[in-house]
Amino acid sequence: MKKKKTDFEELMKNVDYTRWLQALIPVMQPIIIFGAWLGFSMIDKKASIVSKIIAIAEPIPTIDLNVPKPVVLASLYHSTDIALEILADVIKFLKDIEIPSAEEIVEEVKEEVEDVIVDVVDDILEPTSPEFQTALAKCVINAKDSLPFGTYYILGPAWILSCMTQKGFKVSLKYIKDKLFG
Repeated sequence: MKKKKTDFEELMKNVDYTRWLQALIPVMQPIIIFGAWLGFSMIDKKASIVSKIIAIAEPIPTIDLNVPKPVVLASLYHSTDIALEILADVIKFLKDIEIPSAEEIVEEVKEEVEDVIVDVVDDILEPTSPEFQTALAKCVINAKDSLPFGTYYILGPAWILSCMTQKGFKVSLKYIKDKLFG
């Protein structure tokens, strides 16, 4: 029996314990950081304040303090009540905000641009019918929207002439070039 014990002891002498530590440290590191930060924030007032700031700021989606996750978790654990109150206020604030959809924004911008172009057309043209001015403004908007960047001043007069003809108004290309592009 003595021989078996010595074999075991000899076998244990050959075990490299540093390999166990190398495998154990990555697993234990977040727990060690969590415990160290939680203990430090409970002892030191300045660390407690920093912990509260982390707990308040980090859960907000637009703020990233780039703090390690165990520190964030320890900060949230340390100041749960304050963090929950702030998060409730943030959620209440975000619920009350009315955010327009992209379609609403585009429509509003189109209406404003159309009004500006109608005003410019009114200033440029001699007194004509409001239907003519509105149609001309819509054709100008259509040309600006449809033509590729940079080609509006080249192809725009022909586009506007075609558009006005389709709307039933008789306009010459010279008139469009003189009044709008002159």
